[in-house]
Amino acid sequence: MIRNLRITIIAACVGALLTGCGGGGGSSGSAPAPGPTGGSGELAPITIDNAPLTAGLVANVALGDGVFGALSSIEIPTIPGATGAIVTGAAKISRSSELEATSSASVSCAVFGSIDIDITVADPLQPSENDIYALQFSECNDGDGVVTNGGMIITITDLDGDLQSGQFLLGVRMQLSAFQVTEGGETTGADGTVTITMDSMTPSVMTITVSTSALATSSDGSAEAVTDLTVTISEDQGTFPAAISVNTSFTIDSPRIGGEVRVSTSLALESSGDEYPYVGELRITGAENSAIVIIALDANRVRLEIDIDGDGAFDETLETTWDELMALTG
Repeated sequence: MIRNLRITIIAACVGALLTGCGGGGGSSGSAPAPGPTGGSGELAPITIDNAPLTAGLVANVALGDGVFGALSSIEIPTIPGATGAIVTGAAKISRSSELEATSSASVSCAVFGSIDIDITVADPLQPSENDIYALQFSECNDGDGVVTNGGMIITITDLDGDLQSGQFLLGVRMQLSAFQVTEGGETTGADGTVTITMDSMTPSVMTITVSTSALATSSDGSAEAVTDLTVTISEDQGTFPAAISVNTSFTIDSPRIGGEVRVSTSLALESSGDEYPYVGELRITGAENSAIVIIALDANRVRLEIDIDGDGAFDETLETTWDELMALTG
């Protein structure tokens, strides 16, 4: 599961190094404008009733489904979310000799719509730090089930090593403005800036850090905001299956849970290959120190320990599967 997140982010970052575009697809639509902005400081109380949904929202962000959706070009499940919109757009950038010769172009998408692209690069033949790719999508539809609208500006912030050899350091900043992706009749929108750093300079180990100060999203009639997000993913490909570790912290603001909750990693989430975490703990804090601790029991099951009055004693314990927990957010 976490490894799919890694694949998605790599595709987005590497896409930012290429200069051209492919397409989208599906049917157009409009998402509600992102509502919560986060950072209000007003924490929602954690109750027995809202604890499962709260834990599901948090797990989706931490494991990559809620904020990091799947690329349509990669054969993994497509899950709506803010960075799902980001990487879907980034996937539309592919090498084009036409664009290497000019700083701007308007490119027709395969089925309908267009992308206006403005490029500021030091060398059109190879990526460099401070290269900027500005894309404005207009009903872009290339027949793969996705329609894209809105603005995306991709800036290469760090670049070292050799991408071809697989040992490199790459930093990308993605700025979204009224960015929307429609797939299967559902529209996901996002506004904000996300920074991504990928470091594979150590042989067999890839470390990815994703951060945002504020990212507002809207999907299927609901609007949410993630603030002060940092996710660090480390994958050791020297083992089989790959050993993956995730540490994260963030605040999520959602009307579905009545406000904000803060999240921290008590024990790093560890998984093997494409599985859910088999060990690790996330702590969710709400109003008056009410809390939920998400505990990975194994790659299939997870426990929720719930403290509704903030006295440090758990009032209820629930056990479920990872699949069931992740499905609670719809």
